[in-house]
Amino acid sequence: MKEKVLILKQKLANGVSPAMATPMDNGSHRVNAAVIPDLVDFLISKNVKGLFIGGTTGEGILLDADERKKLHESALAAVNGRVPVLLHIGSQRTETAVKLARHAASIHADAIAAVTPYFYGMHDDGLAAYYHKIAEAVPDLPLFGYDIPHMAVNGIGPELAARLCKSIPSLAGFKSSNSSARAVGRLLEAVPSDRIVLAGNESIALGSLALGADGLISGLSTAVPEPFVALTQAFAAGNMVEARCQQRLINQLLTKIPAGERLGAIKSILTSRGILVGTPEPTLPPSNAGVWPAMQAVLTE
Repeated sequence: MKEKVLILKQKLANGVSPAMATPMDNGSHRVNAAVIPDLVDFLISKNVKGLFIGGTTGEGILLDADERKKLHESALAAVNGRVPVLLHIGSQRTETAVKLARHAASIHADAIAAVTPYFYGMHDDGLAAYYHKIAEAVPDLPLFGYDIPHMAVNGIGPELAARLCKSIPSLAGFKSSNSSARAVGRLLEAVPSDRIVLAGNESIALGSLALGADGLISGLSTAVPEPFVALTQAFAAGNMVEARCQQRLINQLLTKIPAGERLGAIKSILTSRGILVGTPEPTLPPSNAGVWPAMQAVLTE
């Protein structure tokens, strides 16, 4: 397992792995698998280092288990080994996460990630039990904990992170979308250097890399990967002037996303760029077509 994690760490280092949007039939919870190869090819052509499937941007928790399996199978087939694929299997119900983890192992995913159970507040013992049950079901598959406390209520603090690293041999590391650079730094201090930490908050992406994160996972980069690739490449080359320039550019792009329409905006951008991913699932609002032209104006300045 240590060798698997080391190889994964090397492949994901100093790069961005987009949290891929999920193409869906408009007005439904059905995955449009026919569009997935177009989106995968688009992202790989932009030099991303990996793909994160079915996470927050991928609307995974809004899909039923069969649709999530369809998404996972379609994404892995489209990637065909070109970059590592992390499948998000987290769920409010442990048994659902376990079933999805076993399915991920059966289709040879590179790794799985699981958000903490959400909505109901939990203490660390309950969260640890959840991750242990997932790991025990697929002991040979690298597992990432997914920390996004502002969305899930439950976060993965440094004490829990250290505890999981010691007690779960298959724990590859963590994806942290915490908006606090200090919290990301404390997590990095708690995680052994042979594990992987991928930063998910876009506004502090460069700061997270400077603190020691191995790479990025970004939702906006599924639609606009270029500045995120440029940022990680500049950072890896030691060109901090360019890296800071790209971070400022990313922050400008974030201001163009209408409040409450992030997923709709991301899907609108992709549609404007010729990838017909459809609209978000019916509960979430779509976004108007003006988002991409506004971002293009920023990108061309």
